[in-house]
Amino acid sequence: MYSTKEAAEKLGLSQDHVRLLARTGQIKAKRLGHDWVILGLDYKRKRQPKQMKSR
Repeated sequence: MYSTKEAAEKLGLSQDHVRLLARTGQIKAKRLGHDWVILGLDYKRKRQPKQMKSR
């Protein structure tokens, strides 16, 4: 189990995005009070993060 902060760090996402994934059922999670507990990190990115261009 992971907090939204821990899951965000491991997935390279923001905490808000992890909450959105939990709310929409894209990652396994349970609501605990006003936040989420992430049960698994089996999320597959649909888009790759943008790469910075070197000059």
